[in-house]
Amino acid sequence: MDDFTTTSIDPLTLVIGECILISSEMRKLPKWSQNGVAAILGGQLYSSRDLLFGGDLDDSFTSRFGIKNTTHHYNNGIRGNDNGNGISNNNNNSGLRHKDDSPLLSGFIQLRILLTDVDSLERVDSLTLLQPFLLVIKSSSTSGHITSLALTSLAKFLSYNLINSNSINIKTTLPQIISSLTHCRFEAGDQSSDDAVLLKVLRLLETIIKSDISDLLPDDFVYEVIQTCLSLACNKRRSEVLRKAAEMAMISITIRIFSKLRKIDPPSIEKNNNNIINTKTDTDTIINKERKSQDSIESYKVKEQPEDVEPFGIPCIKEYLSILISMINPSNQYQHMESTRVFAFSLINTAVEVSSDSLPKHPSIMSLISDLVCKHLLQTIQSVDQPTLLYAALQLFTTLTVTLGDYLKLQVEMILLSILRSITPDFKNLDNDLNNSSINSNTRPPLSKEMLIESISILWTRSPIFFTNLFQLYDCDFDRENICLALIKCLCRLSLPDAAITSTDNVPPIALEGLLTLINGMNNRVKQEMKNGAEFKINENKLVSQQNKKQEFIECIKVLNNEPKEGLKLLHEKNFIKNLEDNDELARFYFEKSGRLNKKQLGEILAKPRNTELLEKFMSLFDFTNLRVDEALRMLLKSFRLPGESQQIERIVESFANKYVACQEKQSSLAAGGKEDKEDEEKIRPDKDSVFVLSYSIVMLNTDLHNPQVKNHMTFEDYQKNVRGVYNGKDFPSWYLSKIYNSIKDREIIMPEEHHGTSKWFDDMWNNLITQHDIHLGSSGHNSTNDNSTVEWVQFDKVIFETTCNYIISTILAIFDEAIDDAIISKMMVTVDKCSNIAIYFKLTKIIDKIVETLSHLTTLTGLRNSDLMLQDGSSRDVIPVTQIKIEETSEILTVSDLSVWLGRDFKAQLSTVELFRVLKKNKFKITSKWINILKIILTLYENCLINPDLFLKFQNMQKLSNLPKVKPQFSINRSKTLKETGLFSTFSSFLKGYSDEPPEPTTEEIDSTLGTINCIEKSEIPSLFINISQTSKENLNNFIKLFLTLMPKKVKTNFRFYESEILFITEISVCLSLLSLDQEVIDIIINKIDELLSLEADSIIRLNVYKLILLANSKSPMEDSLVKAIDQLHSLSKSDLFEYGSPIITPLKLLVIEGSWTKDVVNHNTNYWSIIRLFASSLKYTSEIFEFLEANIKNCLTDSNYFLILGLLDEISSAGAIGAQWEQELERLIKTGHKIEGNKNTYENIIQTSLKSIKLTSEVSDYRPIDFKILIQALCHQCYNPCNEVRLFAVKTLQGTLLSLSANDQDLTPDSIVENCLFPLLHELMKPENNCGIDINVLKMITKYLISVGLKDLNVKILSKYFKIVQLMIKKSSNKDFEDQSIEMLKNMFLILKNDNKDDEECLKKIEPLQDLIGLKVEG
Repeated sequence: MDDFTTTSIDPLTLVIGECILISSEMRKLPKWSQNGVAAILGGQLYSSRDLLFGGDLDDSFTSRFGIKNTTHHYNNGIRGNDNGNGISNNNNNSGLRHKDDSPLLSGFIQLRILLTDVDSLERVDSLTLLQPFLLVIKSSSTSGHITSLALTSLAKFLSYNLINSNSINIKTTLPQIISSLTHCRFEAGDQSSDDAVLLKVLRLLETIIKSDISDLLPDDFVYEVIQTCLSLACNKRRSEVLRKAAEMAMISITIRIFSKLRKIDPPSIEKNNNNIINTKTDTDTIINKERKSQDSIESYKVKEQPEDVEPFGIPCIKEYLSILISMINPSNQYQHMESTRVFAFSLINTAVEVSSDSLPKHPSIMSLISDLVCKHLLQTIQSVDQPTLLYAALQLFTTLTVTLGDYLKLQVEMILLSILRSITPDFKNLDNDLNNSSINSNTRPPLSKEMLIESISILWTRSPIFFTNLFQLYDCDFDRENICLALIKCLCRLSLPDAAITSTDNVPPIALEGLLTLINGMNNRVKQEMKNGAEFKINENKLVSQQNKKQEFIECIKVLNNEPKEGLKLLHEKNFIKNLEDNDELARFYFEKSGRLNKKQLGEILAKPRNTELLEKFMSLFDFTNLRVDEALRMLLKSFRLPGESQQIERIVESFANKYVACQEKQSSLAAGGKEDKEDEEKIRPDKDSVFVLSYSIVMLNTDLHNPQVKNHMTFEDYQKNVRGVYNGKDFPSWYLSKIYNSIKDREIIMPEEHHGTSKWFDDMWNNLITQHDIHLGSSGHNSTNDNSTVEWVQFDKVIFETTCNYIISTILAIFDEAIDDAIISKMMVTVDKCSNIAIYFKLTKIIDKIVETLSHLTTLTGLRNSDLMLQDGSSRDVIPVTQIKIEETSEILTVSDLSVWLGRDFKAQLSTVELFRVLKKNKFKITSKWINILKIILTLYENCLINPDLFLKFQNMQKLSNLPKVKPQFSINRSKTLKETGLFSTFSSFLKGYSDEPPEPTTEEIDSTLGTINCIEKSEIPSLFINISQTSKENLNNFIKLFLTLMPKKVKTNFRFYESEILFITEISVCLSLLSLDQEVIDIIINKIDELLSLEADSIIRLNVYKLILLANSKSPMEDSLVKAIDQLHSLSKSDLFEYGSPIITPLKLLVIEGSWTKDVVNHNTNYWSIIRLFASSLKYTSEIFEFLEANIKNCLTDSNYFLILGLLDEISSAGAIGAQWEQELERLIKTGHKIEGNKNTYENIIQTSLKSIKLTSEVSDYRPIDFKILIQALCHQCYNPCNEVRLFAVKTLQGTLLSLSANDQDLTPDSIVENCLFPLLHELMKPENNCGIDINVLKMITKYLISVGLKDLNVKILSKYFKIVQLMIKKSSNKDFEDQSIEMLKNMFLILKNDNKDDEECLKKIEPLQDLIGLKVEG
């Protein structure tokens, strides 16, 4: 033994020292005071053999020393006394009694003598070693002090390992130790000292049970320890310290006992039924032991334990659990105090925490948990409102759910439903309650509701997939309630601030935490899937499909319960019933789904005369084998309720009787094939008539015995008389009727609808639940959902979110709207953002629309609601006008308005705005009908000058459009100081200005708020919205344009400030996007919208027509009327208006003549079109641009009908070169004045070159299409008197070339006609006084050359004569001598050439002879 001890001192010395200590203390007391040798030796009480090998410590042993059962003692740790006051009545304590009491003292002396003769404690029998100590502990004649010393010694022996599993005779000794401790007795003293002794007893019991040697204890002794410790823990008369110590000990003991389940092999659970304790001690008996006084020591003898006795196990654990179940049973609530029940709940909770992994392996223990524990737990949660007791029950519930939830599916469902009904104002109408946000009272106290919801919060806090797991276990099960959905809806209701009215202030935050946990879990799984690059796809998930079918089935059943015909049709449509004419299928449906059907309705359906076959088919599905008639009837009436009419009842009872007899006949045939067991009671085989009458009698008996209105209930004798002669013409046996009578009396055949909420209903409901539980476990075992992957969880998440998101989002936004704390506001908006992530991933368009719509209104920018601050702040101005402030120092421009100020002050509105556009971005700007609110927001910001209208600068640059006009403010103010000026004076100054005639200047606070609004808009990235939309699909673009155009404003008094600018803003955006989609329908819509606009300013009309022309140029469908209308509108405008726009108008006009375009044919024949082009050509600013356009497209443009217009256009372009004359004149002046000229390049060289190109192009027109050359020559002639010398000379040269080329070709145009209609008018123009270019000799030379080239054969002499006269006239008008000489010389040469060319033609010579006189020339022959 020495090898196993844990003490440094010699074990023998230690034990001897303890013996001396106790004996010494005993001798100090009068009853044990002795003298002489007897005091030292103590007599020969034991033989050496007894001392060495030990014997039983029993009453026969103590009687040898004269110990009488006359003193008061402690039984099971409870002090008893004759007078009940805790004081022993032992008044005879004189020395004369030492002879009776000396064996206690002698035992220590003899043990000391024995130990002096041995060399090792290992050789001493363990019982012999402990006998003196145990005798003292059990003896009622010892004082508390002596007993305490013995207990201390025993504790030392155990702690120092002097007594261990290897000790001799330990299996016998251990029960003796337990017996002594549990039957510890001593003389009563004061309360504190007595409790100190009992505390030592308690610690010893705990030490033994927690040690390894407890494995040697049999069941009954461990059970005895449990009883003792429970008694101390529940005894309110003991001190608080002792009771708390007992409770701690019980927790340790419970842990030790239930931990052993892991070591017990499951197959050996029921191996030895003989060890099961037969005596069941209720806790009320244990508690009552505290209150009883005993007159004598009970006879208690511990039998010697056989070697093959098994250590404690299942029997002990089962009995211990049964005690705890009895303590928590609500039926025993008046026998146990609240603290006792709380303690029992905590012990069960500890047991489950310790052994939950092993409990399912032991059916006998698990059945107690699943049935009685859960039943009493449910009853307690339903009915108890004491905080401590309710908390203990809820703690046990959460532990059971977390650890054994997979095995207690039905029980957890029932308890959860009970909790939800308790905390929800109106559980049945929860959906309506959520929609109406109404407050209904509830019977449960507020604190109870808080505790109930807090208990559920532990579940979702522990597991991120709690809600999804709940959905999979219950909502996807066809036969279970939608627990998950109901819980989420309940949390939504309780999260609202007004829920605190009927609960506590803590309930809304707890419920809100649940919703946030749900959303966070879903969002994390969605983000994980998105991170993996997985796009959501609906997989074929059996449970999800089943849940969908379940929801459809529930809706069908609702209809069926109200309208059976319509319900059956709907069930047929949904394929729940394939053939409505098949009674077999209908019967199976009613039989299997009777749990959800209205039982009254089902009874009436089955009892109808036309459904006789259906009734028979339905009844055939029951199995009444081995059941009495009342048992079979009870089973039948669980499915439906008997109808009210007697004929209907008769039909059902008759069908039941037929089926019952058939089952009994089947049973008889089976029994005949085997050996029948001998039974004391004869077999009952009633015929159909007997069953029919007996069934009726049972129904009547059930009503009579359980109807509270019946005063004199039917006795058994009365009932026996009523059925006399019914059993096949005879009487039923008395024992048979007695069983029926007592069964109905003890347990009413009830209909749940009629007894809902009563104890009868609860018992019946629970019995049905346990039956289903057993079937469920037998068929499928436990339900584990932890093996699902994230992909599978996401499938469930989608269904949950889609079903409940409307409630969740509405709740979150309602809290957001009510909150005043910035942290809560931000958290709610973050949750909305997560909801949008989930909805976008699952492609739930309707939900996204709801989020977008709600956020839109929360921004306060849609006009549906105003900022809450406007109601709270009464110090601000009623209306803040739109005021533009320009800071002179920084050129900073800021527009302050009512909207900008209130949005800048409203943190919620700003947050909503940022989140709104964040959601749109995440959803990739998919356009839906709810975008109408987004567009309203944009227009509102535009109207208040808060966004730049020029969103498509690239388009404006391409079309050479100016920036869109900004909305005009109501007032404009220039500040010489920066916006950061603050102070009392500036504020007061702003206040005073509000009463002056000057524009109202915004305050510093208003400016700061506006800056906040601008910052919010920048963070929202609103301007980039349209750019992002332009990059989406064509269908998306078209939807956006159509929606945007619906917001085209109508002119009213309130929008005069921004009416036209907003029209241009909307139209330009629509046009830009339509050019990307090129959808004809959209183009048509925009053009029609433009056509509808009336009464606009000129610049707006021009810009709109530019948009219109751009669209028409890109339109695939001809829209001639619209095109002509647009051109006509532009043509009707003034020259100044057109020139103000210029290139933006020219650009779309040029697009109209592109080859292949339908517009080309329209505009080529449109005079107004070419008039507009010519008008722009007349402006030097656009001349080159027009020429480049014409040069590039003349081939496409030139037609028989418009060549005159085009030549006129070219002439206009050529005329633009006249500006070069200014430079030429200035140059000439400078030269005349003697100035030195550096470089002689014309300042207007570009324009001059354009004119030269135009003249050249004019001469080439005939190359593209045959035309009237007279018009062409006239056009060239027009440029021959261009003021610019360079242009004029080039025109003359070009005209000369053209004329000479005509003479060489056969043309319809005669030379006479050319000269008469073209050249002579040219000469007349040159002679006009207003002609600044003067008479150009080059023109005469050009004409002379042409006339010479034509010759006299093709030229009329009259024409020549006229020409000569014109030249003479020109000479007269000219004051230039050189011109005169050159002209005369030119005419002479011409005459000589003509004469020489026609010298052989006398007739021709005759014709020209008169010309000599005209020039004063004598020509020699």
